[in-house]
Amino acid sequence: MKAMMKLAAVAVVVTGGLGALSLASAAPEDAPKPAGKARCLDASHLNRKMVVDKTTVLIEDSFGRSALLKLSAPCQNLDDLDKIGFEFFGGTQICDRRDVKILYSRFDEAPVRCLIESITPLTKEEARKY
Repeated sequence: MKAMMKLAAVAVVVTGGLGALSLASAAPEDAPKPAGKARCLDASHLNRKMVVDKTTVLIEDSFGRSALLKLSAPCQNLDDLDKIGFEFFGGTQICDRRDVKILYSRFDEAPVRCLIESITPLTKEEARKY
């Protein structure tokens, strides 16, 4: 009789534990996803790049995702006449400031590599302001 009681107690504990595990694994799927600002842009499908000011470039891909790239020195003097390109590390997805460097040159000068200080994803409404 004692063996049956112990077996029943173990069964209750195991069943309860499995139920808790299934609830824990279901929680992330039920969590709401953040809306509005997309995190990554596909640079292989860039539609637009625009110098916003001397330290900021706006980029937008063909999927409607936009971001502002804030540049660090020595590239803090951009204007619309500069030639702007990208140097990628690993792939063409721009998700983090370490994924890409900006290359820019004036006239026929050799390109200068620019580090990105920050990337700020924009909503479609925010991007329309530019």
